[in-house]
Amino acid sequence: MVVTPRLIQVIGNRCARGYRAAVPTTHCRICEAACGLVAELGPQGDIVKLRPDRTHPVSRGYACAKGTRFHDTAEHPDRLLTPEVDGNETSWDAAIAHTASRLSAIIDEHGPHAVGVYFGNPMAFSTLGLIATLGFGKALGSRNIYYAGTQDCSNKFAAAQMIYGTPVTHPIADFEHAELAIVLGSNPYVSQSSFIHLEGGSQAVFGDLIARGGDVVWVDPRRNESATKWGQHLAIRPGADAWLLLALLQLVDDRSRPLRATIEGVAQARAAAAKIDLNEAAQRTGLGRDAIEALAARINATDRTTFHMSVGVNQGGFGTLSYVLLHALAYVTGNLDRRGGLVFNPTGPIFERAHRWARLENNHRSRIGDFPSLLGTLPGGILADEILEDGPGQIKAMLVLAGDPLRSIPGSTRLAKAFASLELLACVDMFRSHTARQANVVLPAASWLERWDIANSTVPYQQAPLIQVSGPIKPPPPNVRTDARILSDLALAMKLRGPWRLGQLPLDRWLPSPKYGFRAPRVRPGRGLSKRQTVRLWDAQLNDEVDRLRRQPGPADGWVLLCRRRRLGHNSWLHGAGRAGSAEAAAWMRSQDMAALGVVDGDMLELRTEQGALHIPVKTHNDLAPRTVVVPHGLPDIDINVLIPGGPEHVERLSGQLHMTGTAVSVSAAPACT
Repeated sequence: MVVTPRLIQVIGNRCARGYRAAVPTTHCRICEAACGLVAELGPQGDIVKLRPDRTHPVSRGYACAKGTRFHDTAEHPDRLLTPEVDGNETSWDAAIAHTASRLSAIIDEHGPHAVGVYFGNPMAFSTLGLIATLGFGKALGSRNIYYAGTQDCSNKFAAAQMIYGTPVTHPIADFEHAELAIVLGSNPYVSQSSFIHLEGGSQAVFGDLIARGGDVVWVDPRRNESATKWGQHLAIRPGADAWLLLALLQLVDDRSRPLRATIEGVAQARAAAAKIDLNEAAQRTGLGRDAIEALAARINATDRTTFHMSVGVNQGGFGTLSYVLLHALAYVTGNLDRRGGLVFNPTGPIFERAHRWARLENNHRSRIGDFPSLLGTLPGGILADEILEDGPGQIKAMLVLAGDPLRSIPGSTRLAKAFASLELLACVDMFRSHTARQANVVLPAASWLERWDIANSTVPYQQAPLIQVSGPIKPPPPNVRTDARILSDLALAMKLRGPWRLGQLPLDRWLPSPKYGFRAPRVRPGRGLSKRQTVRLWDAQLNDEVDRLRRQPGPADGWVLLCRRRRLGHNSWLHGAGRAGSAEAAAWMRSQDMAALGVVDGDMLELRTEQGALHIPVKTHNDLAPRTVVVPHGLPDIDINVLIPGGPEHVERLSGQLHMTGTAVSVSAAPACT
């Protein structure tokens, strides 16, 4: 496609009708919740305040502190405002020319696979940025594209591929109509969960469920904030969720009902579950056989049960197996594609077609570990090895977009060594992240308050019939560009094929942004599978996963390390913005365990694994299992990833998902400084 001045004029004339220079309403783009916000603007167009939009048809007046305080992040004094090359501020033309020249030279010498691309969580909520990122990776011709999803959710995409034949179809828990909700590895009071939109916020969803006589069972190693507020808690051992799901699948009655699709694999799934000894499942989970049988009896006695699992299970080492078992359990109990069970958003087929159009099929494998690609990306857990190990296709340069792999990928000590060995490391970000501090090139990016977006990562996970669209609240700072513009500039300088001149147009101003967005079809339970030929609730590869599960060593008596979410932080998303207070930088531990170690609140602990050691202050938190220590993930100045092992042997083969929770760790009082 050739973009001529005449084409630019035509596009501008057609799109300008929907442009509004400053819109007071927007939606948050930190997670799938996409809560509606209203901006109060000052006389100079600056944002004075962000508050929940009381009239928003999806979030219904709810927004968490992450979203309502984001203007502090966008206007933070540490924000990057000028391109830098080798530590020196420079012009955009010079920075783009330098980066393009270095990347092109590396490709000419070593081939396209010598350039790797890593993109973080924020890119999933940047419509034009995500399109440009995936297009840039394809134009490069490199297999070495990496995504932060392999640290928290790639197992769900792999499992959906097995079940529905596409990685982008995910039925959602219908909490609004459920009588019983089983929630595994999630703490929505703090994080709003993932792969679902809790309309009106967690208080509205779970508070209403309890008020109408329903119940919630929280399956989690600790009594988290959600379990403290609503329902009951089952204190499962870390990483043992698959044992519980297999046991439940063995125990529940078959109440499946006809669906508008051929269902395969149910017998195989139940046969795999039948091989599990219930006494061993009780011992592995730490729940006790009576508790497991009681939960199965509750499901059998309840007409409408919904199921949801999140990051705590995803990171436990058997996330793909667990997600398939969850769907099998929903089907067997008669709750798949049913009101009050799991329901399908009707826009799903649109996203399936978009996935096929983007040609993101898993058609290549990694050099290290021979892992299959998923959504066109490879596991972040092998990135250090792909850089450090010699051979054809070895990564020599990295482009990191909206992410901080040194704060989000386990084995960070080795990854830092790998990044230091690169011929070029370029970062596109709002702040000087830990990764960007090692970079040769740093390019300042716009925030979501300064660009147009459609809530593409939210629509499939909500029930409200709305596709959210938001225009920019304010323009980006004078010398800051959007991710899509930066990649377009870079692609043009490298002479990559594609319609990259479109990315240089002011699309964020031209694209239409009607208030709230566009109407979408309503969820219609019972018809979610109407156009799907086959649903496969088991795959032969999962037999090996069950065998691997059974070979795992049993519970040990040592210390276990867990990671947790933070109310004001968001993994490594908000690195460098200074929003996480010092109170967050603490390890939680039971008072009895603290007494045994001879420490009190504020004392320093030493946490140690074979990978490294970490010193961190301790804080009393009694809603934990014995000999458990809980540390936030993604802290600006304390890197939990120096303790969690990385590398191919710690990556789940089916999905590329890293095993990041339930790590064995030694704990002691930190030695006094001398």
